[in-house]
Amino acid sequence: MKNMKRYCAAFLMSAAMAFSMTACTPTQNNPLQQEAESAAEAERQTTPDGEVYETVDGAEEKLNMVVTDNPSVMVSVYTINDKANGLKQNMDAVDGEELTADALLEMLITYKTVEEGVSIDTFENKDGAITLKLTDLEKKDDPLVLAAIGNTFLQNFEAETMDLYVDGTQVVDDMVFIKNYKEMK
Repeated sequence: MKNMKRYCAAFLMSAAMAFSMTACTPTQNNPLQQEAESAAEAERQTTPDGEVYETVDGAEEKLNMVVTDNPSVMVSVYTINDKANGLKQNMDAVDGEELTADALLEMLITYKTVEEGVSIDTFENKDGAITLKLTDLEKKDDPLVLAAIGNTFLQNFEAETMDLYVDGTQVVDDMVFIKNYKEMK
């Protein structure tokens, strides 16, 4: 009787293993798999320059990794929103391997938060405290412009506070990142 139970148990285990191996083995003539592979191949496109793209959820993705000779750094640039009651965050890239204060100011000028012709007299980022001295700033009394400059520099340089000077006069003392920037007024 004991041998019969062992025999039955061994038989059931062998059958279970055989079934699991059969279920995992791919079949040669699976029409659903062939249809899926054909659809995926049809979505691949080759451009005239030889690059291969694939459409995934309606967006083209380049299959080959892009390597450029010009490295860039991703940055967050804060600008005044359309309603002029807060800020909006824009993601962009600046050229170079490391972020500089001048490159970040250029992004603020590009987004028209700061007017053309503004430059940096001095920039210091020491122990999480930024000191930024600008040559000029027409809207130095506009709290949204100051908040956009502050959030942009504080986030990208991962600082705690910022002192802002315009034409030698301190405009903001110990500015911190404004978390509720979307609606400030």
